Amino acid sequence: MTVELRPFGVACNIACQYCYQNPQREAGNFRQSYHMDLMKQAVAREGGPFTLFGGEPLLLPLDDLEELLRWGMQEYGRSGIQTNGILLSPEHIRLFKKYNVHIGVSIDGPGELNDLRWHVDLDKTRHNTQIAQSNIERLCRERLHPGLIVTLHRVNAVADRLPRLLDWVRQMDKLGIRSMRLHLLEAENEHIRQAYSLNDEENVHALLSFAELQAELQYLRFDVLDEMENSLLGQDQHVSCVWQACDPYTTEAVHGVEGNGQSSNCGRTNKDGIDFVKAEHPGYQRSIALYQTPQDDGGCLGCRFFMMCKGQCPGTARQGDWRNRSELCGVWKSVFRHLEEKLCQQKRMPLSIHPLRPALEQHMLAYWARGRNVPMHVALRDLLAGERSNTDMEHGTVQMPSFVRAAFVGEVQRIQWQPRLEAIRAALARLGILAVSKQILPSALISVAPAEVLACHNFAAAQGLHTRLVSGPPRGRREWMIVGSERACTHWQQAWEAGNGEELDALRGAPPCCQNAHLQLRQSGYSDPVHWHLLNRQPGADDREIPSLEMVEISGPPAINVLLRPLGLNFLNYQPCGPTCEASLRLSESLIALGRQAGMTEEMAWLLEVLDWPVEWTALHGIAEIKTGIIKLAYDTDYTAGKVTIHYRGAHWRRTPRVGSPLPIVNHNISAAHWRF
Repeated sequence: MTVELRPFGVACNIACQYCYQNPQREAGNFRQSYHMDLMKQAVAREGGPFTLFGGEPLLLPLDDLEELLRWGMQEYGRSGIQTNGILLSPEHIRLFKKYNVHIGVSIDGPGELNDLRWHVDLDKTRHNTQIAQSNIERLCRERLHPGLIVTLHRVNAVADRLPRLLDWVRQMDKLGIRSMRLHLLEAENEHIRQAYSLNDEENVHALLSFAELQAELQYLRFDVLDEMENSLLGQDQHVSCVWQACDPYTTEAVHGVEGNGQSSNCGRTNKDGIDFVKAEHPGYQRSIALYQTPQDDGGCLGCRFFMMCKGQCPGTARQGDWRNRSELCGVWKSVFRHLEEKLCQQKRMPLSIHPLRPALEQHMLAYWARGRNVPMHVALRDLLAGERSNTDMEHGTVQMPSFVRAAFVGEVQRIQWQPRLEAIRAALARLGILAVSKQILPSALISVAPAEVLACHNFAAAQGLHTRLVSGPPRGRREWMIVGSERACTHWQQAWEAGNGEELDALRGAPPCCQNAHLQLRQSGYSDPVHWHLLNRQPGADDREIPSLEMVEISGPPAINVLLRPLGLNFLNYQPCGPTCEASLRLSESLIALGRQAGMTEEMAWLLEVLDWPVEWTALHGIAEIKTGIIKLAYDTDYTAGKVTIHYRGAHWRRTPRVGSPLPIVNHNISAAHWRF
């Protein structure tokens, strides 16, 4: 794990034309202030040590830089810094020596090979490149040999320029530099891709040229090639994050700390221009989905290198969507094949063609399904020791575990809205009980936090009602509680356990139009009721046509918007037949009035505000994602080969985003585990 401390966010002294942080800059979401104590507290929470990162961390005033490096030495014995090397001064070098700082320098080669690291104009850019090169040499003379990061692109690694880049690498080796990380260009838009990306053949040629060069170098190693070879041998103890089933909601290998102390993820997964706060728990749904998704649809089904690659970095995913595999897949496959052949010639058996590979894949999938990202060498050790994971995965099939994961767009939004969302959910549980007692609903199924179960039971009893818990969720999830007469609770539980949707609809008071829609949905083979919103916008469409729909816009009264139901944010016991269902709207209005009468005016107002947020819902490969201006979610849904999108604009498009800010949008997915018809 690396703790990346970013005092100035993505602020930088130059403007690399291909930088993966540019979406954040273009959105205006970069900070130029920091709080020393908050940063230290956040690093301490993450466990340190830290690497100063950016943007460009050498923009820090020397006194503050020294204080951070001093504290890093005191607390952890060391720290690190990743810089473009242009601002490096003798005073910086003094601090690096004094406080045991490991230096990384990002540079793409000498002279014109570094031109994409742009600054003002060509003369200034070339001048800066020479400064950076001189500073690398100075660091080496001071015995502070930096690690280098080199990005390969059309300016430094096409056929006529690659020999010069390789000669420069030989010079770096002679200086005593020991590590060079080779990055393939991560294109943030089609213009960058067309203008600067190498094609697959050129990328492979460049990487294999470096592999050939490796044999003649005395000190320097290209870690990406070593990591790929070690992964083929199941020796992934020290491979970097791109080979470790990265979860873009938590990025375990990179724990970011912003200047205000906010936690964040690796910037490479940030495609929205927003530094989302880390989700509370990691999940490996991307890896599970890729394993079973055909390669033609953006997945990895049948790839013998999947265990080593795992779809590679979500930051390079096809179409910028983390649910797809890397768009550089063809490059990595070719290099893996080259290394596979090399190992075979050495009489060493790569896992890609080992008889144990299918069993290892199932073992790893079982770990991911349980929320654990065990390194391949550990899973292989367990497998060889005869340990087998309990799993229903057979013949390469896997059931996506039910999950709901959320991340706020910032710490300010989390502090404001997390307690409000909890208050709304608690109010809705009480509202369900009151609605049954007032005979607005015949009975109800409410969602209750484990700590609230007894209080809700007592509140229902005070209204002369019975309660019963059903299908208890995994630890940490909310409980389902039936509320009604003793007879109704018995019927509820029987229907629930039997999966009798018709009986459940009647018990919860769903109007006939919605009951009919639920019946059609169950017969369709889909489990996600959100698809009915799609159908309402496609008159006469067959439900099986849904995966071919690219984008649908819907609107309707916020009171019956169910897109945020996975968070427990909805008025109704059931899914309306459409976003403008009149019977459901009348029922919702009755419930809102009841909530206000019962003293829950504030919670009703908050919920109506949330349900009127603009929302984008997308589904791909069995994973749905919701994005709003406050929070994003991911959870399981019906499998679709292509991306399906819903834009929900609420009853009114009230808020105009400020210039430079990302559009507040949401993604929604609901699985059978979250809905009971």
